[in-house]
Order: sequence, then structure tokens, then C-alpha cells
Amino acid sequence: MQIIFRNVKTNQELIMPVTPPGFTVAEGRSVETLDMAETGQVNLPGLRKLFNQRLEFLLPSSERNYTTSGWTGEPYTVVDRLVEWSNNGDVLRFIATDTPVNLPVLLGPVEHGQRDGTGDVYVTLELRQYRELQEESTEVNQDTGNLSRAAPQEKKEEGSYTVVKGDTLWGICRRTYGDGALAWKLAEANGIKNANLIFPGQVVKLPDKGSL
Repeated sequence: MQIIFRNVKTNQELIMPVTPPGFTVAEGRSVETLDMAETGQVNLPGLRKLFNQRLEFLLPSSERNYTTSGWTGEPYTVVDRLVEWSNNGDVLRFIATDTPVNLPVLLGPVEHGQRDGTGDVYVTLELRQYRELQEESTEVNQDTGNLSRAAPQEKKEEGSYTVVKGDTLWGICRRTYGDGALAWKLAEANGIKNANLIFPGQVVKLPDKGSL
């Protein structure tokens, strides 16, 4: 497994040279407990849980037998790129290859430093899952003269995605559209003959869900 950060706006990628020992993703909704007079406590579905985690990465000062292929041994080049993305407020894809994890995140402050005189740099990243706010239009109720909120418009998924190792069309559809079974329709939309066969580096167009 490798950890990759991909800038959504520029499509630049950073492959972290050393994979951290682990990470945890919590999916689903939280549960809110309310104290009701006379009836006691009740549990109700709360808000959808977002991925929020601090991860520490080792950036070695030279290529070693445990670093990813092609690591140049220039840790501060990576630090500078991460700080730039944090300062710009860029949305990144947090990708863990060989897993379904591919999440939009924002970077908090980038903490970095050295510990043992080897030139190795340790960088700690605060990752917070990004979710776009949906616009809500307001309309005037003709009967009361009061403003009423219209139902939020569903955000259209569009654009493209570059396949990385471990990806499947089922996983891409599950993350993008919330329905992995759309894999065959997405394959048809992209002229892919075998929905079970995609390759790293392949660009998959992601049309609006309603057009699949």
C-alpha cells in the first residue's frame, strides 16, 4: 500500500516515500443521544461522520530499501509542496492504494522537523475531509410573504479521475456516485469493453450521475 496525495485543481501528485504504520477511516452517521422529559433517553441518527486524522510521515534524507521506488531523498521538496497546498487551501485526494480509500481532504498546518541528526524529516499532517456546501435558494411564499428555503440542489459529479494501483470501476463509482453497481454504465460511457479491467494512469471521465 502507498499513500498518495493528488491536487484536485492541478492534478499534481505526491507519493509519500514511507507508508505510515496505519490509519483509520470512520464511515456512516454518528448517533445523538437526547434526554427526553418523562420518556428518558432516546438515540437518533446524527450527522455523517467525516474523516479527520493526524498522520505522521517519515521523509528519509536518502533512498533506502523501504522507500517507494524513485524517492530522491529530498524531504524538504515534499515539505514545501505540502505547505504550498495548505496555504492555498487546495482540495487534495487522500488515496491509499490497494484499498477503497480515496477521500477529498484539506491540509491543516504542516508540522515538520528533525530528530536524530540523520537529515531525515518527520512531517505531521492534519487531514480533514472536505465536503462542498450545497447552495440553497430562497423563495418568497406568496401566501405569507415569508422567505422559504427551496430543497438543496444535488451537486453534479463531473470531471475525470486518473486510475491508481488498486482501483476498480466499482470502487470509483461507489466513491463518486454512492453506487458501485454503476460500474458497467461508467465503463460503457468511457468505451471500456471490460468493466473489470482498468490500468494505473488511465483517465476515466466522470459524467453526471443522471446521464449514466
